Amino acid sequence: MSLITLYLVALSVLASAGIGFVVRQLLHKYRKRGVLTLMSGFAVTLLFCYLTKTIFRIEFCGVALAVLAFLFYVLFIGLWNDRKGSLAKRAGMIVSVLFIAALLYLSAINSEPGVDETFLLPMGFEGCVLINYEVVGAPPLKIEDNEIVYRVPDDGIINTSSPMDFGWVSKENSGPYRLRAFYVDQAGNKVQELPQEKIRFGANGSVKEEGKPERTHYYQLFGGEEVEADECPALKIP
Repeated sequence: MSLITLYLVALSVLASAGIGFVVRQLLHKYRKRGVLTLMSGFAVTLLFCYLTKTIFRIEFCGVALAVLAFLFYVLFIGLWNDRKGSLAKRAGMIVSVLFIAALLYLSAINSEPGVDETFLLPMGFEGCVLINYEVVGAPPLKIEDNEIVYRVPDDGIINTSSPMDFGWVSKENSGPYRLRAFYVDQAGNKVQELPQEKIRFGANGSVKEEGKPERTHYYQLFGGEEVEADECPALKIP
């Protein structure tokens, strides 16, 4: 998750919980205290969670976002009702809620799926597709509809200025994704999808040559069993 997304999540959670709490307090002023006012404030909290997630397009699990907002909504109520309580008691309440919030946050991060990947191969292509990352002047990769599409040239080598972890949920966990491959005609139209058994081994790596910057790459093999024996000849090209 990017820092901007983290800020948006924090803003959404705090703003939604705060607005829900204010609505609850206003209802308390004009109605009897009870479950109805409590649930009304919670409903407003959920509503603003949904609105902020939609407006800002926050890439975060909606259920986790709602639970986080509810926890802070309850925290605000607890602190308001316990204004005369001991400092240790209030501090314990805050720490407990933040601890639960942290667990939910980590759970949402680890369960967040990565992007799908689709390779568009020249007709009859078998062998290694090599993607060289952080190549100066090369076009960046793009994510559209949660998918990265690689248009593979005849030599199987793709250069991009994007980093190797582009599209990953995190550097430690790229997240599950669907990898598909299609043969395309000269106009780029899909002709035939490769069966999964012809989508072979793939791996990340790097090459460090003396006097030159480190090159990071990913290669993916397509075809029959024999392509695995040949590995990736393009890696040997300086």
